[in-house]
Amino acid sequence: MKLFKNILATICLLTFTGFSTIQAQLSEGTMTLEITDVTSDNPQVAAMSDMMKGNQTVVYFKDGTSLTKMNMMDGMIKIDVRVDSEENTDMLMEMMGNKMWVAATKAENDRMKAENDNPLEEMEISYDEGDTKEIAGYDCYKMIVTFPDADNASLEAYITEGLKINAPVIQGVELEGFKGFPLEYTFNNGMMNITVTTASLETTVDASVFDLNTSGFQKMTMQELMDMMGGMGGSFGF
Repeated sequence: MKLFKNILATICLLTFTGFSTIQAQLSEGTMTLEITDVTSDNPQVAAMSDMMKGNQTVVYFKDGTSLTKMNMMDGMIKIDVRVDSEENTDMLMEMMGNKMWVAATKAENDRMKAENDNPLEEMEISYDEGDTKEIAGYDCYKMIVTFPDADNASLEAYITEGLKINAPVIQGVELEGFKGFPLEYTFNNGMMNITVTTASLETTVDASVFDLNTSGFQKMTMQELMDMMGGMGGSFGF
């Protein structure tokens, strides 16, 4: 249970603070990402892998606003993250019967980033434009990322320069430094290898999806959420 809370707490903090904008062509659509493989040398994490495989994340984006909807652990955890065009954020989280709403302005998010150490902040990036793949109808090429401040962390991805999205899709990893948006990636966070691929990418989106229903959710700060989860027995490091 403690390991589960560690993973969840890290996802919450880094999802809420780890978004950035990719400037490219397509600026409106609906993307479905799916976890296709999870491996780990840790027996506890490996035992959870079947619960993670097949989990999908749906990203809606339009006019500089994005909504990322995550459904994890067979519905045990649901997280919605909306980022508006000015990089203000709202996160709705449902977990173990609790419904929580964390809202923050861009200034608050920037302060949170400055106050919390992110070992994935520093990146060394290389590209192999000769290694190509077509994903969801887009031509992609390979990108390799290492993180000098994070032991054993790495990212291999196939990126396209044809998207413009400000959605958090890789926890803790700022996408601004990438030449394109990752439509498929394998991320090693030092605890597990997770492979995610784009299952579908539509060029339309219903604008009403960005209207969040916060009824029944307890509004709190990110620090209050972390304190609550700490009380459940979790901690917040990698």
